[in-house]
Amino acid sequence: MKKKRFLVMTDIEGVSGVTSFPQAEVSEFGKEMLMHDLLAVLRGIEDAGCDAVVYDMHTDGRNVDVSRISVPAVLGKPILPDLWRGVGDDFDGLFMLGLHTMQHVKGACLAHSYLREYDSIHINGKLLGEIGVEAALAGERGIPLLFVSGDDLGCREAEELIPGVITCAVKKSLTEDSAICLPAEKTAEMLYEAALKAAKANVEPYKLSSPYEIKIKFSDCFYLTKMKNIHPEIFDTDDTVIMRGDNLLATWSEYLKYEKEMTRE
Repeated sequence: MKKKRFLVMTDIEGVSGVTSFPQAEVSEFGKEMLMHDLLAVLRGIEDAGCDAVVYDMHTDGRNVDVSRISVPAVLGKPILPDLWRGVGDDFDGLFMLGLHTMQHVKGACLAHSYLREYDSIHINGKLLGEIGVEAALAGERGIPLLFVSGDDLGCREAEELIPGVITCAVKKSLTEDSAICLPAEKTAEMLYEAALKAAKANVEPYKLSSPYEIKIKFSDCFYLTKMKNIHPEIFDTDDTVIMRGDNLLATWSEYLKYEKEMTRE
């Protein structure tokens, strides 16, 4: 029998012990805790008799230490409209490690939706954060979201969106930059057990209907001004861009190319 294979997408804001954006973005501590959580999840997947590929989705996508894992990793966040996350569709499920809530969730630690300058993201009128967007992109390919780890509110967001998803809360949010963090030894055990369970879970893919409309609202920021200057044609209102298409991955990828232009120094 063919082994099941999972894509493990990694972020840092929701990993064990991280409670500030500097920790997530510019500290060795953040990367070390990412590896701590990732190794626990990969052990669970392996002990379930399954294979994995890692996809680093945090900032520039170059945070995972490949010298410490025994599975392939996609680094650098390639934008490929015809190849989901650079690896294609031959996967039995998506795992999301180290996630967080969407922007503006009260009391949520490090809440944001990809860029902190984005006020909100809607697809087909539904308000989604990173968990929801990635679930929809996977769902378009028939791939279910099986596992989410992060703070308790990020896990709740996943559970409300995806019935049956396995979650693992490694910390309890208190404010936007504070949380009750469980000891690393404890979270390693929790993540391992949750991954083992998720590898055997039966969850339906999260699917939205084509055609797709992606609406991204900006806060009042430098990126808003810059995007208006380089791509005024995608603005629907003064602070909101709209992308439309019959294929969600292709439409999202087109916007990511614009975003890359916008964030380039």
